[in-house]
Amino acid sequence: MSLELTAFASLNRNIKFWVEQCGCKDLALISKINHWFNFAYSPAEQEKAKTDILEKMGYQRLENGEVKLKD
Repeated sequence: MSLELTAFASLNRNIKFWVEQCGCKDLALISKINHWFNFAYSPAEQEKAKTDILEKMGYQRLENGEVKLKD
């Protein structure tokens, strides 16, 4: 097992699991991303990872935590 050195890498690994093993997609996946937490990383790093990943998926994460499709 490889060591995850960043919140981004850790969240990516979780997303892979949620999609491949749990069958999550769309709203369930967005919810899991929004609620993801890992004590190994600072809250700021976690929020940045969530925002970056959601943007790659074509969504915009608002300051209040809500997610919407990019315009």
